[in-house]
Amino acid sequence: MTSTTQIDGRIVGDVAFRAGDGPQLKIPQGNVQILMADDSVVLTWTENGQSLTAAIPKIEFDRYIQEGAVVLGRG
Repeated sequence: MTSTTQIDGRIVGDVAFRAGDGPQLKIPQGNVQILMADDSVVLTWTENGQSLTAAIPKIEFDRYIQEGAVVLGRG
């Protein structure tokens, strides 16, 4: 069974994800909802009035945190 945690966060630097086999797509700076599981993280944000979602590996998310590109909490 996988445990999940949902928290608020902000994208403040360069954060990207890959949609399928396509190119890396950038997540815009701003508020995100973060749903953390054991091995992956789902980011949800609003862009042009639409809710968008991206899943990234937990190890990649941890790197974004360490680099300061993602900040936990709302500011």
